[in-house]
Order: sequence, then C-alpha cells, then structure tokens
Amino acid sequence: MYLLTNMESWLSSAISKNLDCSRIEHLAAPESSFEEDEPVHVILSFHSIRNLTEIGQLCDVLRCFTRTKRIERVTFLSSYGVYEPSKTPYSEKASLSPKNFVGLSALMVEQTLQYLNGLLGLPSDIIRMFNIYGPGQNAPYVVPVVLSQVIQHGRVFVGDSAKIRDFLYMTDFMNLFTKVVEGENKGEVRIYNAGFGTPLAVHELIIKAQEMTGGECDVIFDATRLKKEYDYDYAVADITKIKKELGWEPKVSLEEGLALTYQWILGRSGK
Repeated sequence: MYLLTNMESWLSSAISKNLDCSRIEHLAAPESSFEEDEPVHVILSFHSIRNLTEIGQLCDVLRCFTRTKRIERVTFLSSYGVYEPSKTPYSEKASLSPKNFVGLSALMVEQTLQYLNGLLGLPSDIIRMFNIYGPGQNAPYVVPVVLSQVIQHGRVFVGDSAKIRDFLYMTDFMNLFTKVVEGENKGEVRIYNAGFGTPLAVHELIIKAQEMTGGECDVIFDATRLKKEYDYDYAVADITKIKKELGWEPKVSLEEGLALTYQWILGRSGK
C-alpha cells in the first residue's frame, strides 16, 4: 500500500495516475492522523514544509511510525538544493551544503532517512529533483511562468536570465519514479538525481519559447523576481548513476516537452 503526502497537487496528481495510493496532505501531524492499518510505502516530498518546527515534526513522525512498523519503505522526492553550489553537473556524491530553506528542509529529511536506515533498517529511496515541468504545473515554476506570459502578454518578466537549469519533462520523470518505486530495495538508502543532464540558460529557454509560439516577445528585467535567499546560478544533474543502475534515460526533448506544455497552457487560457 502506498501513502502519498507532503507534496504539491500537480506532482501528487501525476503520481496518483500511476499508482493506487491513498493521500494525506501533511504527515507532520499527530499520530492519530495516520489512519492506515497495515504497513505502508510512504511517498513524500518537502513541499508542504513551511518552517523548521514542521521539519522536526515530520522527522519525528517518520521515526515513530518506523519504530512501530507502520512504515515499511520510504520514497522521498528531494531537491538539488541539498548540494553545495557548483559550476559543474552534480553527481549524487557531490558535497552537500544547502543555501536556501528548500535545500535545508530536504537535507534534514534525507539525513533522518539515513539515520532510520542505520537504526531500524528502513529501506529508503531519495530522488533529487531538478527542474521537472509539464502539463498540470503552474507558477512559480519557470516553464509555466515563461509560457503563460508569452501567451497572455506577449512579454516575459524575468529576474536573472543567465541562470543555468536542467529541464526534465514530466513523463520522463514519472518513468524514472516508477523504476525507483517498483524496483527492489534491499534494505538500503538509494539516491538518484532526476534531470535531463543538459544545461540550459533561462534566456535560452525564452528564445525556444518564442520560436515555438511563432512570434517575438519583449523580455523585461524585473528585480522583484530575484529571490531573497540564495538562488543557484547553475543546477544541472549528472545522471550517470541512474542510467547505469536502473537503465533509465530521458526520451522527451525540450522542444517536444515545451510544445506539449504550451498546448496545455494555451487550452487553459481560452485563447
């Protein structure tokens, strides 16, 4: 049995289409909120964590339910924000040193899973997500923001368009996710990057969006879109490990993925 929790609706909806699972919004709650009668495979993310207190609550709940054998396995959808900033692609063995709250919360959950594995033998899989995109996803993520602005306004407001990102289409991510979740875990902690493995600057993404929509648009600098916390200048995955161990690799090109996402956003816009 799968229990899905602590993640945004676009991601939980995509996963629910592929797995028969129950859902609760927030696992970091009193034990009475955990209503499953048999041991479950918990699939969780960091999205609903708002402060350090909730991180502690989540980790306590994981520890409690593992001790009482109500959790049999965990799959954690983590973030590239756990890594120490670098100018080269991140392998899973890269140094960990988060510089923002997303990375901090993700790393604390990762370390709790490492601890529970060593203490109680809890099998865990950690998937460090880079820039996943596709139909169903909305702002503030960069791809829906860019495409929506092109469709609605004919112009794009950006902060730092020189930042380098790694864009992975949703169906490729779900194929990766399924391989990890349904694959055998022999009582260990397995860690994989989820990315395409190809760097792309935000300004290059805007150009591709312009080409795909058949027209030019103004690109306007907007200082309010610069993040207050540290925002990575370079975030690209080294996906050598998952290719080798699970035989997975991305198949949907950026051009194809953007076209499919554009059609979804266009349909929702009523234009």
